[in-house]
Amino acid sequence: MSVPLTYFFTTLETLGAVSLALGLGIRLTCVWGVAEFIITGIYGVAVGSLALSKDLGLLAGSFRLLLSGSHTLCLDKRFTDRRAASRQ
Repeated sequence: MSVPLTYFFTTLETLGAVSLALGLGIRLTCVWGVAEFIITGIYGVAVGSLALSKDLGLLAGSFRLLLSGSHTLCLDKRFTDRRAASRQ
């Protein structure tokens, strides 16, 4: 049962990384990132992993993007600007 879940989560994480790189669905992708890095952070504390600082850094970055959303260079921002301009 764990092998199909591994493929699913690997695919989901890869699609999330691509969408972050393109600037599409920033907040939706960051919800996934925050949840993932909270889980890996808790696991890292319990096990005493050396990669804990990396996970906490990625958690902070995902949380910041979740709160701030899209910026000027993101495609999300361009789509919302065009949509707002067409309504006026």
